[in-house]
Amino acid sequence: MQLLGTDAALPELVTPIARAVREDRVTALAGVLAALHQSGLFGRELFAPARAERYSRRLIWRDPDERFVVVAMTWAPGQGSPLHDHAGLWGAEIVVDGTMSETIYELVGRDEDGAYRFVRGLHRVSNHGTVGVLIPPLEYHDFGNAGQTVAHSLHVYGGDLKTANAFTEQDDGRWSARRVDLRYDA
Repeated sequence: MQLLGTDAALPELVTPIARAVREDRVTALAGVLAALHQSGLFGRELFAPARAERYSRRLIWRDPDERFVVVAMTWAPGQGSPLHDHAGLWGAEIVVDGTMSETIYELVGRDEDGAYRFVRGLHRVSNHGTVGVLIPPLEYHDFGNAGQTVAHSLHVYGGDLKTANAFTEQDDGRWSARRVDLRYDA
């Protein structure tokens, strides 16, 4: 296992996550993340400072067998991601503090000209302790800070999410995609 950071609590954080992934119980991560949050292991030291221009991503853990990564995200008020995919990777997230907004989308088609068609699904506003799971092909959503203070969320992905498609809605209701390179801030 590879720890990134110096926090002595990181093994306590990663071990139950690794166990759920190893047992191929991705959906069990919701309970694992909720229990870890209740135990107070998601301290502020895990998170990069807020940035003015975009949300921050800090790599906490990269599994040496490339089964999963743990990423801490910091969101200033009003910051969010556009509609995006997870490049075919599963994901689980928990709101550590603040208020986050999420809308799930269902991909219903791709036209000959390359435009995507989505149907908006569930929209929710979540506070601390709320967990979500995305499993392909249901991996499309937007996610952002809906509150007036800095928010933090912790994400577990089924691999190192380095690129993704971000989607922009066109005037005709269809969506165009652009590839986005994702990086870590700390």
